[in-house]
Amino acid sequence: MTTYDFWMAKFGDFTPMKQIAIMVGMAIVASDALAVLFFLTVGLDHLVTVLFVTTFIVVIVSVPLGAFLVGLNFRLKQSAIQLDVAARRDGLTGLGNRSEFYLQAQRQITLCDPAKSAGALLYIDADHFKSINDRYGHAVGDSVLQEIGSLLRSTIGEWDFAARFGGEEFAIFLTDADLGNADWLSRQILDGVRDISKKLQIADLEVTVSVGISIHEPGQSLEAALVAADKCLYAAKNQGRNRIVHAESNLTILHDPLIRKI
Repeated sequence: MTTYDFWMAKFGDFTPMKQIAIMVGMAIVASDALAVLFFLTVGLDHLVTVLFVTTFIVVIVSVPLGAFLVGLNFRLKQSAIQLDVAARRDGLTGLGNRSEFYLQAQRQITLCDPAKSAGALLYIDADHFKSINDRYGHAVGDSVLQEIGSLLRSTIGEWDFAARFGGEEFAIFLTDADLGNADWLSRQILDGVRDISKKLQIADLEVTVSVGISIHEPGQSLEAALVAADKCLYAAKNQGRNRIVHAESNLTILHDPLIRKI
């Protein structure tokens, strides 16, 4: 048990003023006890002896106090890191949350040449997710969302960013991606989602997603690009789900990548 753990176990529930008073009192008692001990054993009639004893007492008393303060500082830093991660991450899937997505995507757009596209945005929604929860239970529903999050993490590149917007909605920002890159990755996602039932070992579970894609246009705001992707997602839902709709080409790609409709 560390000094910090010992202190918190014994005095952690006390007010700050009481803890300070206890700490000062313990330091005084320890210092006085050591001073009496040295006086009775070695005497304090020489300056060198006095200096040595004083230094020794300071070290003995300050080490536990220093260990406590260092431990407290370490715990505070760890708590700050954990709170920062919790504020930026979705607890279920481990992906970024909506606010973190906006922050990262806006950063990429700001750093991009205003005359060029910053990349592509994918808006993803799990199809008929409520029926999955109703039929198999929320535990299975949560597992499906976790598998989708894992799939997105393993599919995107190093400079891309995926987030869970809430519920069964996800978003991806593909840095410097064109329509071909976004289309290819979206197909990987559609194909990967089909295997979730195998991973969860639920034979009659059918999981599909709809994907809306928009290509960020030079000078376009993040909000406008997201609205365009959201409109494509809405179109994919209306056209039967389990498909990809592009904003730029107004092209619909069905679940089978060989079947296309304009």
